[in-house]
Amino acid sequence: MTQIEFYSVDDEENKLPYSHLTEVVKRGYRKSQKVFIHTDDKRMAEKIDEMLWTHDAKSFLPHQLVGEDENTKPPIEIGCGQEPTIQPDILINLATEVPLFFSHFKWVFEYAFGDDENKEKARDRFKFYRERGYPLNHRKIAN
Repeated sequence: MTQIEFYSVDDEENKLPYSHLTEVVKRGYRKSQKVFIHTDDKRMAEKIDEMLWTHDAKSFLPHQLVGEDENTKPPIEIGCGQEPTIQPDILINLATEVPLFFSHFKWVFEYAFGDDENKEKARDRFKFYRERGYPLNHRKIAN
């Protein structure tokens, strides 16, 4: 059964914790796990793409946007509304809704951040998983 890891951002700015997100991606990559990062829109997907290119000059996380190069299948893929083209182990859901394909993954990472509306949507996602009996871990993190 899919394991859900839920992180609540505990700081005044309530921004997406990019450093934590990058660490989750790195850990998965180091364990030879494939990672799919799911966003609501292309702008956020491109922002994550840029973040992974510039996160650390000494290390490289092979990744691409879904559909960017059909001949390349890196272990890290970023999408906005579409399903992954790789068979990933980890889903990092940055979208406001639970994607229909979430149960295809061993692990799902969710983040509660942003304004009150976004946090309410995160609570709805948490309830969704809990009501369906998925194992949940919840942690607060500082940004």
